[in-house]
Amino acid sequence: MNTVLASGLLNVGKNLIDNFSAPTPVQFQKSNRAFSAELQDATSFSDTSKPVASLRQELLQDPSIQSFMSANAGNEIYLQKRADGSSQILSSSGDSMVIGQNTNTNLLLQNYYDKCVQEGVFISPHRPSSVLLQE
Repeated sequence: MNTVLASGLLNVGKNLIDNFSAPTPVQFQKSNRAFSAELQDATSFSDTSKPVASLRQELLQDPSIQSFMSANAGNEIYLQKRADGSSQILSSSGDSMVIGQNTNTNLLLQNYYDKCVQEGVFISPHRPSSVLLQE
């Protein structure tokens, strides 16, 4: 077979496969709101008006957090924010639990994290970007 013809057929086949398997382009819609208003909405998601002790008590009463802490008794428990908006609770034993972003528990965890960072309390000396839930 002619090598030029063979490479041309391969290129046509590749282009067809690329066109059919390529994801559809994402269409973004423009907003009529000012940038400053959208920025304010994006940065004001956390309610840090409650004291740290109050937020911590609410967290310790949550059933999923209670079960994680009881399973990891005697270990340090850390809280981290994740890039997707969820939270992760880690134990010094290596155990971890992810709390989904659209839950009340996650909102409470995010508020606790923000308040701890704001006040500079319960910051983990061993894990960067983490706050302590239990020492």
